[in-house]
Amino acid sequence: MSSLEPIQRRDYLCVAAFTLCLYALVLAFGGPLTMHEGVLSQTTKAMLADHDWLVPHYGDAPWLERPPLPQWISCVICAVIGHCDQEWNVRIGPALAGTLTVLLTLWLAGRLFGRGVGILSALALATMYNFVRYSTLAEADIFLAPIVAGALCAFVYAEILATGGSGESGNFFGTRPWAVLLFFVLLGMTNLAKGLIFGTVLTLAPVGVFLLWNFRWESFTRYLWLWGWLAFFAVALPWPLLVVYSGYADAVEVWRFDLFGRLNQNYLAEPAWYYFVCLLWVPQPWSFVAIAGMVLTFKRCFRNDREGEAPAEPRLASSGSAGASPSRQQVLAQRFIWCWAWMPLLVFSLSQGKHHHYMLHYLAPWAILAAQALVWGWQKVAVRWSLQRPGAALVASFACLFVFYTVGFAYKGAYLHRSREDTAFLHEARRLVPLNQPLMINSADEALEGLRMQFYLGDSIYFLHNLSFVRDDRVASPDVYVVTRFKRAPELAKYGELEPILKCKQSRRETSEADRWTLFRLHLRDDLERKSAAVRISPMQAMYRAPGPDLDR
Repeated sequence: MSSLEPIQRRDYLCVAAFTLCLYALVLAFGGPLTMHEGVLSQTTKAMLADHDWLVPHYGDAPWLERPPLPQWISCVICAVIGHCDQEWNVRIGPALAGTLTVLLTLWLAGRLFGRGVGILSALALATMYNFVRYSTLAEADIFLAPIVAGALCAFVYAEILATGGSGESGNFFGTRPWAVLLFFVLLGMTNLAKGLIFGTVLTLAPVGVFLLWNFRWESFTRYLWLWGWLAFFAVALPWPLLVVYSGYADAVEVWRFDLFGRLNQNYLAEPAWYYFVCLLWVPQPWSFVAIAGMVLTFKRCFRNDREGEAPAEPRLASSGSAGASPSRQQVLAQRFIWCWAWMPLLVFSLSQGKHHHYMLHYLAPWAILAAQALVWGWQKVAVRWSLQRPGAALVASFACLFVFYTVGFAYKGAYLHRSREDTAFLHEARRLVPLNQPLMINSADEALEGLRMQFYLGDSIYFLHNLSFVRDDRVASPDVYVVTRFKRAPELAKYGELEPILKCKQSRRETSEADRWTLFRLHLRDDLERKSAAVRISPMQAMYRAPGPDLDR
């Protein structure tokens, strides 16, 4: 592997500059928050306000679906900026996470296959549509991607790139290389970014199959290590244990629902072939190039990997072509990329619950396969047409993609955004309601939309867990303003005299005008019994996966 042209420092700088500029423009022109962006955005604002760094909240309700590493990172960024009231404030964290994943891909592909494949792999990943999208949205999903990539980079260094001589001990209590310890620490961190166990399975699936495919007892014993697993648990367990200890023992039910609900309880249910279809569009515009890379590297993966095989040919190693005998290191490198590309996809296909954004964490190997196909194709074209300037073609191609993405997302944010009218309605509602009058949000059965609305309407509003919470005895005024769906008017009228003030022109996913968000002025009945709204809302109730509490009872 040492014969390959190495990645240079300026390569990291150029790739980082390209990626950050692209993501900065896309997130700046991205328009208002989507429904799913409301979670990270509003819980980050709430965490900065209430200083509860353990349990994210919205209103009085806990949000314990996922660990709060994305909120912690977003809080640091917003603290540096000085405020957390604009969309771009909370979109910076995902952009940095996406960029870090791209740079880790550059390092990994460059070390395994050479500088050309490394640069192309990083740029291909940076410009995959779904990766661009989730790197420029205020969502928590992308924060797991660099952790998984980092853990697998550490694994590759220990298993393929390290030259030995580290004084490693094979026993359960002995010493291991620093890369093995880093692997276990990052493996533990996968439980802090998206959900318990999810990222761990995502990481261990390619690792386990790679170790079985290239069976060496020394490699297995390397991970049968007391101190490594203690490091894993020391990182993975404190947050869930502290949550349970702090009074949220029923958070276990949320985690159980998310874990086992995906497996066999019809949660986000999709057919078994779902991810195979997603492969055709999630990595666009590199989907078919990546599949071509899979075909080109097939034979190399299944070659005999004995130490005595022919030495590497530098041109072959950097191109991914399939004509000469690769070294054992190159065979192992290609097998690892295959394991990372396929094993998470196959393992998660066994689960009923599927979503295309779960693929974010294993798009990197598909980018590497696409890069190998691109280098192979360039060599064929260059020989045929006597082309000598691959750098110019690279710059021109990705400059075109840069312009396409920025113009496309700017147009989409300005004219095609599904939450555009909803957001305009929220700004107008905030303007119409006097600041000294109570403003309430009701998003029963739609917690995500409620979080997004609270981000725009401000922290001084009352978040109604359901309409019965208009009885809140903290509200002294007989007149309140309530934002809810228009179809909720008959239910809301039970509490007093109702007057619609403002109606949204068009709401996201509406089936009729009855679904549109509406601002009502409500004069509460004189005989309406006021009750304390300081009731416990369980983690399952907070996500509307369990009924209650109800102040009408």
